Amino acid sequence: MNVSVMTISSDKSLAYVAERMNEHRVGSFLVIDHGITVGIITSLDVRSAHPNRIVADAMSTELITVPRTCFIWDAIQLMDTHRIERLVVKDGSEVCGMVTREALKSALSQLIDPLTGLYRQAYIHAVAEHFIENKQAFQVLFIDLDRFGDINKQYGHPVGDDLLVYYARRLKETLEETDYLCRYAGDEFVVVSLRDEERALLLAENLSEEIRIGHIKVSASVGVFLGSKDREKLFSLSFREMITRASLFCTEIKKRCSPDSANRKTVFEI
Repeated sequence: MNVSVMTISSDKSLAYVAERMNEHRVGSFLVIDHGITVGIITSLDVRSAHPNRIVADAMSTELITVPRTCFIWDAIQLMDTHRIERLVVKDGSEVCGMVTREALKSALSQLIDPLTGLYRQAYIHAVAEHFIENKQAFQVLFIDLDRFGDINKQYGHPVGDDLLVYYARRLKETLEETDYLCRYAGDEFVVVSLRDEERALLLAENLSEEIRIGHIKVSASVGVFLGSKDREKLFSLSFREMITRASLFCTEIKKRCSPDSANRKTVFEI
């Protein structure tokens, strides 16, 4: 977010605005008259109108804003909905900055795992902390591929990488809008889901089923933390503790299941 927001009054000429944009190397100004924000004008607005017109003729009076606590991905979706390239950021009722699509995508790119294209750990922690802060119940699924080390030893790490890429794609295709996914570490994945308990457990069962990737059979153990089952417990725990519990269930599942029963695993819940 750029906290230094440039402003201009609505009676200035577009030629003057263009000069100031070039001078300060910015792509937009907030339009403020008599201390009141009345709109926004962008470089596209300036280019689309005659330079002798004034700001009031070309500016947008529909000011799209987000709170400073807004998720990056939600902000991008809002930009897509309104077909705009920047958002005004507010802290309460006060304007505290402006953010562009380019800046948001740059920030998101740092959270992307280069192999699978999925988000990294920091993303899923931010999602969960947001839901905890807003008292919104959710479920946590910890997914750990079975015998992945053996696959690497038998077929080599490049094949193992290919399997991770394929499996990540399968996960994305299986999940819904209310599911948030990341590659947590190595062959481990985490889903934070807003599904209800029953649908979350069905998802876990589906993800634990054995699949074939080429000539290699792949299955996963899935540990589940059901946050909606006990909201008091959910909001009293840190997300780190929830992940720990779900991952311990994964370990328990692996101990209890033989290779022959890999696709018939019980999902343990808290």
